[in-house]
Amino acid sequence: MPPAPRPQHRLASVVFGVIAFAAIALSCMIGGNLADIRAEEAPPRSGGETTAPPAYREDGPALYVCTENAEDFAERNEDIDLRRVENERLYEDCLADGHHDLASAVAAAAPGTRILVLPGRFDVPETVRLDGVDDLQIEGLGDGPDDVLFSGGFALDTVLEAGGASGLYLRNVTFGQAREAGLRLDQADGAALDAVAATQSGGYGLHITRSTGVALTGCRADLADDAGIAIEDSDATVDDCEATGSLTGILVSGSGTVGVGANRVHDNTTGIVVTDTGVGAPIDVHGNLVYANNTGHYDRLGTGACADLAARDWTAGILCPERTVPRGVGILLADTASTGVTGNRVWNQDAAAVAAWGTGGVEGGQGDGNTFADNAFGVRDDGQRERNRLDLWWDGTGSGNCFDEPDAFRTLPASLPDCDGANTPSRLVGDPLRAFKVWQCGIGDAAAGVPAGCDWFGARFTDRLEFQAAVVFAAGLLFLTGAGWLAAARTENPPRAGRMTFSAIATGAGGLLLVLAIWSGRADYEALAIGLWGVGWLLAGRSWRQCGMPFFGLFTSLIGAVAVVDAFDRAVWTLPLVPVAPAWVWLALLPLWTLVALSLAFGPRRREEEPPPVARTPVTAPSHDRFDW
Repeated sequence: MPPAPRPQHRLASVVFGVIAFAAIALSCMIGGNLADIRAEEAPPRSGGETTAPPAYREDGPALYVCTENAEDFAERNEDIDLRRVENERLYEDCLADGHHDLASAVAAAAPGTRILVLPGRFDVPETVRLDGVDDLQIEGLGDGPDDVLFSGGFALDTVLEAGGASGLYLRNVTFGQAREAGLRLDQADGAALDAVAATQSGGYGLHITRSTGVALTGCRADLADDAGIAIEDSDATVDDCEATGSLTGILVSGSGTVGVGANRVHDNTTGIVVTDTGVGAPIDVHGNLVYANNTGHYDRLGTGACADLAARDWTAGILCPERTVPRGVGILLADTASTGVTGNRVWNQDAAAVAAWGTGGVEGGQGDGNTFADNAFGVRDDGQRERNRLDLWWDGTGSGNCFDEPDAFRTLPASLPDCDGANTPSRLVGDPLRAFKVWQCGIGDAAAGVPAGCDWFGARFTDRLEFQAAVVFAAGLLFLTGAGWLAAARTENPPRAGRMTFSAIATGAGGLLLVLAIWSGRADYEALAIGLWGVGWLLAGRSWRQCGMPFFGLFTSLIGAVAVVDAFDRAVWTLPLVPVAPAWVWLALLPLWTLVALSLAFGPRRREEEPPPVARTPVTAPSHDRFDW
């Protein structure tokens, strides 16, 4: 009897394919319109006119401040080269008719006065306030800021605070041992901090907030629980400064035009952080030396080492931060817009030299229009090579971000949008795994505890959430693919022997390679693994359509095709017309595919139709040939 012809499902397959691709195209069109709205809400920014910082004055009325501790003065003045003899003469005069604390000199100063402070340590009993002062210059008469120290003794929130000051000039002084900030400028209109230092602060070292026309030059900040130098909602420049030994070396947040250039930022938890700037004036991070920002302080939280600021061993570099930032990142951009990161030299970073992420959604200004160009990675300033674990880490979220980094050795993802392209991608949300990592491991509150599973906070090897997710996905992928072949074997026309060979090899190799890629942090291998999986499912879908499962086979081929597109997007070219990372598409389709696969593989088997009865013709043999004895 000839075999029964296979049922024809060509029309149903064509209809399903048209509907599926139409749905994807419609989603892309709607998402593209939303992405355009995000791009329009985050226009390129330009800085407005700001007040210029004051210039240094060598003449004008002067008031002198000196310590009453002659031994302390003599010890500090002995190491001074340029003004040692003159300082000795001025000290004798100051003891007779000068001031012995900064607060009294400020109270006696008129606009345009210079307050000259002789070397010494000054214990400040109350916060020195410069509220509304005009054209005041405070200068330490030493070779550097270490010769003049104003200490709060960890009894004051702030050592010196200037509110609403105009034309303020500070030079060659150090502020230290404050519970919150060594120096705070609030609503200042034109200020210059020249060779000013801050040390041992329970919050910020130098804190500039809601100010305009502020210039920090040659400054230094170390041992701050939060940030050595913090610029918040201000128009300011930070040039030729050193930030070390803090949770964050330099922190820029809020709206304002800020330039961060030619600084040396090292041995912090995170080097330079630009966060929550929104849509405002541009921020330029250029020409900085950023290296070895890998220190971790989160293991001491909640222990006796963080009980009291005064009792803490500051010489051991112990910090007790109130928030968590990724450890091992040189320059971090979190929810920023129109920030330029150019010409920096970054090396010896355990996590990433440069990391950037944004907030998903239609609202613009949270990860849009950032430019990364001409940075040097993995090479020290003396020419020696010292690699970063990753040179660039980007979650893929945002509109108008571009990268021109020919020296980048290893990036995540492997393909980044070029600054020369006419159509830069506009993504409402980036890669799912990296988006989850930002949600779990981003900047947070230390009181809530250190996030688990984050290599940015010390998780290693199999404890990393990326590796755990990769293992679960690979195991599920192999199991569900096997379920699909089991469903095919249960059909009336099972696939012939050998039909699953290439599909199984591609899918299995993709799952294994994905785990190894996540383990080693290789974005190129990750893209190859997803591409192999996609090819494996394209072959499987073709076989399953031919064995009598047209819907399931076409569904499998559709997901496989999207996976191949995702691999292309990761490794070759970031697709400009896709509003979300392609991984979100196959991730959204997989739950429905799983239900279909499990129902076909383990559900009740379809009964075969009983064949119609065959009408038999009675045998009419002659009687002599019958055996009916």
